Amino acid sequence: MSDLRSRFPLEPLTLLRLTVALFIALHGWVRFVHGDALGFGVYVERHGVPLGTWLGPAVTGYEMLASLVLASGRFVFPLSLGFAAIYLVGIPVHHLQYGWFSSGNEDGCEYPVLMIVCQLCLAWQHAPTLLRARWPRLFASA
Repeated sequence: MSDLRSRFPLEPLTLLRLTVALFIALHGWVRFVHGDALGFGVYVERHGVPLGTWLGPAVTGYEMLASLVLASGRFVFPLSLGFAAIYLVGIPVHHLQYGWFSSGNEDGCEYPVLMIVCQLCLAWQHAPTLLRARWPRLFASA
């Protein structure tokens, strides 16, 4: 095990945090560079999200900036919960209409579900001790 650590010094959850932060940053930056932040807001407003024209640029900015803070390892708990919430809202607003799979030209639910699970795992890893201590042990061994 120590030989593996000397070759690959990153802890697994650190690698997960960095990878997820990179994917989220790219998601926001591509939208920003293509000038789609406002269009994204109009799109989500047409799909029933109130204040969508404000939320589109806000979510884009959050993805661009908060992902950098997430990558640094600071404020992981609240940022991860924020990202999970964004992706959770994105499922019924956009992804559900395409079904489960994200392959090809479709934009299904599998990617946002995976991102939600990753964010919740990161949030749990960085949750306040008091919260973790009071959480029920659903999968505790007998």
